[in-house]
Amino acid sequence: MEKFLKEYKALLIVAILTLGILVFVYYKGKKSGAVNIPDAPYIHGSEGIPTGFNPNVLADILHSAMSGLFTLSGNKDKAWRQLLELSTDDMVIAVYNAFNSKYGKEGKGSLTQWINDEYYYDFTSGIKTKVLTRLRNLRLT
Repeated sequence: MEKFLKEYKALLIVAILTLGILVFVYYKGKKSGAVNIPDAPYIHGSEGIPTGFNPNVLADILHSAMSGLFTLSGNKDKAWRQLLELSTDDMVIAVYNAFNSKYGKEGKGSLTQWINDEYYYDFTSGIKTKVLTRLRNLRLT
């Protein structure tokens, strides 16, 4: 055993250090991916959401418009306009909650933060400001 330790001492040290670094990176990555955005409460409960409304559809549209590398600004404005034109605040909250539960862990945070972090959009339409105002008025941060 002593001969083995003397012969492979450097190799053992490198292996232990490598294992230690891998464990550190694993737990650091696991901790950073543990973003938990709590659901926002509905204002009127289920009464404010029409029957058949599926917030996941608009959440997916918003994600595809904002997550692509070469997404046209018109696509973002179209998706944001759909969010802005929802008829009740509870529908907006439902989309916000659906988006956060599906895509909130991708690193940008909540839907409000995703929209706020977008720099390539149509500045003349004012849709981004209007959507952010509506979300913030509902205390969706």
